[in-house]
Amino acid sequence: MYGNIESSQAGQGQTWVLGPSGGEACSDLCPAEENLYEPLDPPIAVPSQKHVPDPPASAWSSREKLVLVGTVALGVSVLMNVLFLTVGLRHITALTETLEAEKAKELPKLGACVSPPRCSLSTVTPTDVSPVLVCVCVCVTLAPFTVNLSTASQSFLLYNEHHRKCVEASGKQLTATTCRPEAAAQQFRWLHGSQLQGSASQRCITATLGQNLAFVRLEPCRDNSSLQRWECRDGGLLALAGYDLYFNYGNNQQHTVMLYTGDREWSRWVIHGSKDNVCSRSCCPPCSKGWIYYGNSCYFYSKTLSSWENAQHFCSVLDTQLLEVDSPEEKEYIQNMLQGSSWLGIRDEEVEGTWKRANGTVVPRESSSWHRNEPNGGFQENCAAVRKDGEWYDFPCTGQLPWVCEGHP
Repeated sequence: MYGNIESSQAGQGQTWVLGPSGGEACSDLCPAEENLYEPLDPPIAVPSQKHVPDPPASAWSSREKLVLVGTVALGVSVLMNVLFLTVGLRHITALTETLEAEKAKELPKLGACVSPPRCSLSTVTPTDVSPVLVCVCVCVTLAPFTVNLSTASQSFLLYNEHHRKCVEASGKQLTATTCRPEAAAQQFRWLHGSQLQGSASQRCITATLGQNLAFVRLEPCRDNSSLQRWECRDGGLLALAGYDLYFNYGNNQQHTVMLYTGDREWSRWVIHGSKDNVCSRSCCPPCSKGWIYYGNSCYFYSKTLSSWENAQHFCSVLDTQLLEVDSPEEKEYIQNMLQGSSWLGIRDEEVEGTWKRANGTVVPRESSSWHRNEPNGGFQENCAAVRKDGEWYDFPCTGQLPWVCEGHP
């Protein structure tokens, strides 16, 4: 049936159509068509993009957070440390300045008034004693053995009301005579260090001796002379400082001024033209505020407890020394001032039984005031203390006692 078609004509200008697809026939071997009835291969499951598991959280992200938190914490810590350091430095600076200020104090130094003083009654001792006059004035430090006359107090007349007489200078001699307010020889004024000076002579009122009936006269002013220091007592008494000896209208034919133990009318003085106490015109006391003057020394009585070493250091910082009792008079004074036991500035730490002062000098047994059977503590008690009755005893240096600093004006 296909015989009229020559095989040689096959493929010349004709196109073979195979089936209904309308596609062109292959001139070459065509790939086998997919059999619709053959079983299909299982489909390859392509996971949906939305079901693809999320990649694990980035490790760098967590680390970055940790680094950030750590950095912030470190920054805050640094700032707090800087703040605390600043506050601490300020506190240390303040403490240092306070200590330096204490060191800079010239506790026993003298001063001179540059303005008229204002006086008032006030109790200045840590014990219950009678009020004393405290005069407030502006002071400057003077060199030893010099007097700046421009800084003295205002002049006044020393007046005895009972005999209605004033003190007058004639050369070195002081006598009681009729008052003449215009006379320069009757003018006196207070200087620093509780000295009284004659305005005309520029010499200071001086006791010749620290004993009863010793004459009082004018001598060159000396800052280190205990016989030129005067203090007021109740009722107008004018006393040689540290003594119960009073400036007295001389009960003699020449009316020469002298020291006297009597405290009646002849020993009482006021400012002429007023009822004012002589010390109402006084200048700066020889000791700083809080210190007490006695026998040419200034004493500070602590109100706290301390070891011997700390007490000694406290006094040395102020250029003073721990209490040393060197005379029967000082022993009696200390008895009146102490409220209980207090450290003494001696110890036998170097050689047992050899008691030495801070300057290294030995305290002889015969000049000491050891209580009966004292010292008896051996190597356990190498520091000394004084009782209220003035007797000494040895005590452990680490014990806690009040102390007294002593210095010279």
